[in-house]
Amino acid sequence: MGRKSNSSLEDASLSFLSAIDPDAGLEGVLFLRKTGAVLASWTREGVRLEVLSVMAATMLASVDTIVETLGGPSSTSTWVVSGDRQFVVTKVGSQAFLFLVAPKSLSQRILGTMNQDLLSALKLALERQPGKTDAEPSEVEARR
Repeated sequence: MGRKSNSSLEDASLSFLSAIDPDAGLEGVLFLRKTGAVLASWTREGVRLEVLSVMAATMLASVDTIVETLGGPSSTSTWVVSGDRQFVVTKVGSQAFLFLVAPKSLSQRILGTMNQDLLSALKLALERQPGKTDAEPSEVEARR
């Protein structure tokens, strides 16, 4: 995480990582640009982020395309359960998203609460950044 940041969004992404509780059951938290570029990440075990981040961005784009093809509006949040894992993807403004990975055994209620807590921490970090960001704090969903 020692790289130089070139936007307020990237600066905020580094500070919100402190809101992650490593004992809460999450396997990974990634804050990504829609291109799959990693802004910030935390994983329980060594994970190839270059693969996970690009596939997460591809999954989000695929779900959006499917929903829009069926005539629906693009959603703010997507929940996917596959095998023994579950993923929550939440858009943060128009250029970034939060991607949470958890075991399927973690309750959806708890995972949803963790997602909202991390979004709130990210919103707070964005509000603390001077100047305009890629995602205005009002664009960060923090509903319960």
